[in-house]
Amino acid sequence: MAVRSTVTHKLEIPHEPNEWIELKELGWRTLEAARETKARTSLLSFRDLGPEFFKTLTTPTEGDTKKAPEAETDPTETYDMSILLRSSIVAWSYPVPCNEGNIDDLDQKTASWAFKEIIKIHFPEDAEVGKVSEPSSTP
Repeated sequence: MAVRSTVTHKLEIPHEPNEWIELKELGWRTLEAARETKARTSLLSFRDLGPEFFKTLTTPTEGDTKKAPEAETDPTETYDMSILLRSSIVAWSYPVPCNEGNIDDLDQKTASWAFKEIIKIHFPEDAEVGKVSEPSSTP
């Protein structure tokens, strides 16, 4: 579907019996914002390591002719978790309203599970090759 925000997935939370979360599919702009935010955060972390650290990464050792293997990209390491959770979670079975403040108050296990589910919805090809765990329920 071209307009993804009209598609939702109601998923049972596997570690909380009788509880569910409904996730809205996200458009390209939200995914791009989450990617840019994660990249910016990562760059700020690397900046704190200092110039000497970067010099060791870019300077080949004597006699080193091997090409470094290409790293596979894990989408859970590419996108900002907070942006995806806040943008995708639209409803849940909890007795409190589904809003940004309460989304931020989710326990780590549920937040991580929901984040991985959002990744699987948007990047099913990565889930197929085992980069993200198998779906826990069907929409």
